[in-house]
Amino acid sequence: MALQVTWDKDVCIHSAKCVKTLPQVFKVENGKFVIDPAAASAAQVSAAVAACPSGALKLKV
Repeated sequence: MALQVTWDKDVCIHSAKCVKTLPQVFKVENGKFVIDPAAASAAQVSAAVAACPSGALKLKV
């Protein structure tokens, strides 16, 4: 089962670290932030979430 990732737009500081690290998972499409955790390994997604400087990204358990 793929990981689920949540994003809190009110906490996000828009550093784009997630987009730069895993552009296949974290992207902006039609002006909306889209997260596709199935596009990378669980380890890669977990690492990108952990590296979020604002804590806006969380793994959903």
